[in-house]
Amino acid sequence: MKKKRYLTLLACILLPIIYEFLLRMFTIGSVDLRFIYVILFSVPTGGVIFISTMAFGKKANKIVFNTINGILMVYFISQLVYFIIFKTFFSISQIAMGGEAIMTFTDQTLHALFQAAIPVTIFVLIFVTGIIMTKRGVFVFEKVELKNIFKSAAAVVGIHLICLSTLLVGGTGSYSMHDTYHSNDTTTKNSVANLGVLVTTRLELQHIILAPFYDTAPKDTLLPISYPEYSAKEYNVMDIDFNEIIKNSDNNAEVAALAEVLANREPTKKNEYTGFFEGKNLITICAESYSPYLIDEELTPTLYRLSKGGIVFNNFYNSYDAVTTNGEYTYCMGMFPDLSRSKLDNSFIESADNTLPFTLAASFNNIGADTYAYHNFNATYYSRYLSHPNMGYKVFKTPDNGLDIAPTWPSSDYDMMIESVEDYITSGNQFHAYYMTFSGHYQYNWKNYMDAKNRSKVMDLDYSEAVQCYIAGNLELEYALEHLVNRLEEEGLADDTVIVLTTDHYPYGLLDSEYNELAGMEVDKDFEMYRSSFICWNGAMEGKAAVEIDDYCSTIDILPTLLNLFGFEYDSRLVMGRDVLSDAEPIAIISNQNFICKNYRFNATDNDIVITSDKEISDEEINEKKNYVKEIMTSSTAILNTDFYKYLS
Repeated sequence: MKKKRYLTLLACILLPIIYEFLLRMFTIGSVDLRFIYVILFSVPTGGVIFISTMAFGKKANKIVFNTINGILMVYFISQLVYFIIFKTFFSISQIAMGGEAIMTFTDQTLHALFQAAIPVTIFVLIFVTGIIMTKRGVFVFEKVELKNIFKSAAAVVGIHLICLSTLLVGGTGSYSMHDTYHSNDTTTKNSVANLGVLVTTRLELQHIILAPFYDTAPKDTLLPISYPEYSAKEYNVMDIDFNEIIKNSDNNAEVAALAEVLANREPTKKNEYTGFFEGKNLITICAESYSPYLIDEELTPTLYRLSKGGIVFNNFYNSYDAVTTNGEYTYCMGMFPDLSRSKLDNSFIESADNTLPFTLAASFNNIGADTYAYHNFNATYYSRYLSHPNMGYKVFKTPDNGLDIAPTWPSSDYDMMIESVEDYITSGNQFHAYYMTFSGHYQYNWKNYMDAKNRSKVMDLDYSEAVQCYIAGNLELEYALEHLVNRLEEEGLADDTVIVLTTDHYPYGLLDSEYNELAGMEVDKDFEMYRSSFICWNGAMEGKAAVEIDDYCSTIDILPTLLNLFGFEYDSRLVMGRDVLSDAEPIAIISNQNFICKNYRFNATDNDIVITSDKEISDEEINEKKNYVKEIMTSSTAILNTDFYKYLS
């Protein structure tokens, strides 16, 4: 009996380890030394499972074990399917959207389940094996005296404390294992890679539940703060009294701490491009799953044309591998969304009631221009019907909200452009229009409405079916841009209009091998997978030498760059991106906190530095940059969650 009891304990410990190992192999594809932490923390997890099978009678304890095993199976399969679709893991906060996502992405979910048939079968077999072994008496689930349960619980706590102590082995600095475990700012993807799914989930729940009790700001920040003064003639700054902000916040400790951080940020200088596009119209496009490898002089001539005229950013990196709302938020706000463990919902929804003075729509509204936003999917998805009007768009149209196009899956970017462009192009007023496109959406096969529509245009291309389908869907974007440029030229507005295009995220619907095929080379998954386009075209600049910018930059930098180009008043200390055209030090930040500088690259997942030049880089310089990236992330989150901008008035 005693041996069987030990066997039961072993099974409870091995269960999470097996699930974690299999998920790691089926997603990341490899196991390294970091997996030792997954094993270590699986021991107390297994202990909790073991204790859960002690409190009741024999039959009830068996049910408890099998129920826990079943929950683990379903949760790990869910993470696997999500990873297959989005190339990342989902956080606790994303479960809130689960019902809407399942209803919307049913075909994609079923397709991913089909792709994962073998791994899913293995997970199910583990669950079934547990039931069989329980039924045959291999495991013992007798009721245990309360004192023995307390002893076991004390042992689990002790083991957990030992596990925590091992985190100190690599130090406590930024991106150490200690920091990865304890920091609220660790992303889900990095946390799972280092600590596993179960520890990540527990920590996210812990941070969500205990968020009100965390001391997020030192009390001395309530005192008056000192900060440097900057001239608005030389810098993109506004006349802001940060001590008045603290006073107006009723001495809120979090607002006070944030005010001190922002007040002491170095703003970006005005430069030769300040006001370069002042008085012109602006059309911004966030292109669903766009890739720069779509650009082809013959196949996508308008994209090619736009990418060569105007200001060309040669080292632009999109910050996201998946999740449209995050990339769209960063593009529109010049800040990263809340990616912390304590987040409750997507940041666009959280921002829907916030004061937002620095958006493009708000800036154009301030000068009396007309502002429009369009999306060719439902306004209710991601609650855009709340967030986009709050950004300042006076007109917001979708297929379920005034945009007269067929609600197909996905729907046509070309149709959206035809039905929207006349709203503003003949108005006679200065305008800003924003588009979130949809035609390039996963999944890529001939059942996809847009892929099928343009099948004849790609059948002779020397690509696999998935890549052909991907290109076919994105031809709708090409046709939309062609119609847009033609109408601008017909109305004589091309010289007075700027078109900016980037993407929400990397095309996660393509397998790595398929993306390599599209790119014509093997693409590095940690950094180069995120290389993308920040197209900034103006008709008056065509036929002239393009302004080529080689500085590294990313999605967060687009908004402040445009605010400077159009000569709008804004405070660069309060927008987390940087004006790429200024003399601020170049950096491209990816959402998992990887970043790229001129001479090196930093991989936040494994705290690894890759030197890319002969220049000697000091540890002090690298650590300063790490802390800078962390500050960008934490300040972005704090500005959102405190509604910081409301204290400016």
